[in-house]
Amino acid sequence: MTLHTTDSVCAITGSQPANLRRWYRSGLITRSDIQQGWNDVQLGEIQSMMQVTASGATQNEISQAHLEARAVNTAGWMGRKGDLIWQLEYGSDRSLYRELRTLADSFSGDDFINSLMRPLSRWLYDDKRCGADRRLARFHHCVMKRASLNMRHSARNKATPLVLLQALSVADETEIWLEAIRLGGQGFSVDITRFTMDATDGYEHHMLWCGAGISEASHQHYHDDKAAGKPVMLCGPDRSITKPLKRRLRSA
Repeated sequence: MTLHTTDSVCAITGSQPANLRRWYRSGLITRSDIQQGWNDVQLGEIQSMMQVTASGATQNEISQAHLEARAVNTAGWMGRKGDLIWQLEYGSDRSLYRELRTLADSFSGDDFINSLMRPLSRWLYDDKRCGADRRLARFHHCVMKRASLNMRHSARNKATPLVLLQALSVADETEIWLEAIRLGGQGFSVDITRFTMDATDGYEHHMLWCGAGISEASHQHYHDDKAAGKPVMLCGPDRSITKPLKRRLRSA
């Protein structure tokens, strides 16, 4: 029987090692000696779990459905968003971070960020109701804490590919930290910088984050590096070229 390493399973399915550990301990993946690797039956179960969790279903909801031999009933991503908003409004710092950590460990990095955290971040930044600034500040601090812990943890694993994530522009202060969490979920070790760094030796990938456009000079620099064979790429939601503001001349 073919056996797959944890790294291979994560690459194939998009899951995280933390996902596999939690699902295995809870009995959602068939028991076997996983020290030797994951077999094909387990790989199929992991792929099925990825499909279900992509809807926003939690491990508890999936476990209850398995126990009762029925389809999974879930509040989905709207329910997960509501859980975090409640914590932002009423929870302690400890309970808020515990909720975020549990959610981060329950879903793939892409699903967690793209389906939950980024939509919630945009909602919080647009919110104008009473207490909006306090909720946004708590959210930003919690995201930064999660990203920083992830980066310190992955830095200790010398086998992970190194990524320099450079923020050329941001639409909000949280988005670059969310991207660091997403990349960490894909198995990368991430360093963040907001400064121009010509020396990128030691990094296997140099990612230029464009959250609010890219200047003509930075865009040309990117093309020069790419033409020189450097491992550089543009990412982010807004890669349009921004024009420099022209100064108005006062009439004499």
